[in-house]
Amino acid sequence: MGNHAFEQVERGASFLDSLAAPQFDNQAGNIPDMAATEAETSDDAPEDEKKQPSQASLLVAFVEERSNLFHDQNGDVFAQDFETKETRRIDGRQFKDWLTAGFYTATGKSPRDQSMREAVSTLSGLGRHKGECRDVSVRVALADGVYYLDLGEDGKSRAVRISPGLWEIVTTPPAMFVRPESMRPLPAPVGGGSIARLWEYVNIPADSRLLVLAWMAECLRPDTPFPILELMGEAGSAKSTTQTVIRRMLDPNACDLRAAPKSAEDMFVAAGVSWLVSYENISHLPAPMQDALCVLATGGGFAKRKLYSDADESVITVKRPVVLNGISVAVTAQDLVDRAVTVELPTITARAEVTDIWRKFDADHGRLVGAFLDVVVGALEILPSIHLPPADRPRLAEFARLGMAVAQATGQDPAAFLDQFKASRMEAIGRTIDASPVATAIIEWLERNPAGRTDSAKNLMQAMIRPANCEAWPHSPKGFADAMRRAAPALRQMGIECRSKGKVGSSVQWEIKPRINSSNPCRASRDVVQNDGKDPIQHDMTTCTTSFPGVSSAGAYTEVDV
Repeated sequence: MGNHAFEQVERGASFLDSLAAPQFDNQAGNIPDMAATEAETSDDAPEDEKKQPSQASLLVAFVEERSNLFHDQNGDVFAQDFETKETRRIDGRQFKDWLTAGFYTATGKSPRDQSMREAVSTLSGLGRHKGECRDVSVRVALADGVYYLDLGEDGKSRAVRISPGLWEIVTTPPAMFVRPESMRPLPAPVGGGSIARLWEYVNIPADSRLLVLAWMAECLRPDTPFPILELMGEAGSAKSTTQTVIRRMLDPNACDLRAAPKSAEDMFVAAGVSWLVSYENISHLPAPMQDALCVLATGGGFAKRKLYSDADESVITVKRPVVLNGISVAVTAQDLVDRAVTVELPTITARAEVTDIWRKFDADHGRLVGAFLDVVVGALEILPSIHLPPADRPRLAEFARLGMAVAQATGQDPAAFLDQFKASRMEAIGRTIDASPVATAIIEWLERNPAGRTDSAKNLMQAMIRPANCEAWPHSPKGFADAMRRAAPALRQMGIECRSKGKVGSSVQWEIKPRINSSNPCRASRDVVQNDGKDPIQHDMTTCTTSFPGVSSAGAYTEVDV
């Protein structure tokens, strides 16, 4: 027999062996012997080889037998592992590594790059057009009216089920969680601990602890707007350590603290792959960045054209809690100030070794998370009974109610939270005025003209005294009108009405005058506000002026240095 005839016999025998090999089995998950299918079919291959399944088809079958394909509202496709219930995005590295490792273990063959690309493309189409549409979450989710906190354990899908009065660990939560590569697992919470232990690891003053604890609890409610937590203090006040501890209590990450973002796009990308957006050493936030943070806190999206495409967009839709720190105040835009909670950290006088701090924290981590969850479920149980009069509701009304419930759950008077919240709001108002040269000029002008004035933005701009060497002063009437519009909420809370009356005649008219029936005096600076001895709780949260000298946002430093 010639060599050519011998090769034909061998090829036929190989093909018969492949037909006799066991196919995919839903129970055992067997893979056919890849010896007969190692080469992809081509136009030059014999007819018998063209009938063999391609490696890409075998990869698709491998995935379909071991996972459930579905898509989210953005059309992104995911695969949920039948065995571990873990969810992976099919165009991510985690899914490709899982597929490569599983396929090699089952067949002893490594999938080729081309086969992987073809398989992922096929799976994407199957998941988008045949799979159901489901919500996918990162770390925290709301499902069937119950909150879930993903523990992020490798090879498991365990999560904490958080409901009023009760938290428990469940092995198969109804929520779909995706775990980005930078996510780190939370320790299994241990109940029965005390939240007071937390303050030994963070440098939060006593008169701001309820604010921080309420902010942490709000991070577990994805259905409400998130306040932004800003930690400020001079160098050496343990801002970074405090922020790291807070993050590890909620959403541990390979990069707990990130450097200042370069663009709004960077913010949304970071938010898409983590639950808590955390930045450190922020010295200045440009206006577009502050606007982007507002969108993150209340929920919104970022879209751009996909690479190598003219018709498709890549969309990131997120709503995330944000924490940042810096020596000076970075949150100055009025819209963001209304959503921010600022805490000033006191200076540390006695330092401890960082290694000792993290060693003790790691040992206490599970009990601290359990104690925190005890507070959260207690607050959720109390929350329906908390009532805020409509006149006293701030912009963060949901947060204010939860904070009052947190105070009661920790054995404190709900008014104690309102004290801290109002002090923070007072500081924010004064900060907004200080950051706006137009607002400062309006206050000084109204002191000289107590009757006020209604005129065009151009004439009002000319009537104001521009601060010396002020680069932020508007260069046009339109810019001046925009600055008045931004400063109007803060001015209103200081007893000054500044509003547009619409077009009258040939120009848009603006009105600046003292507010009628306003109990707040008009002050040019926080330094001239007098403390009348009244308790801050007696002041309306929506009409407070500035900080009282007797209310310090720093407080005393913690006994255990961090």
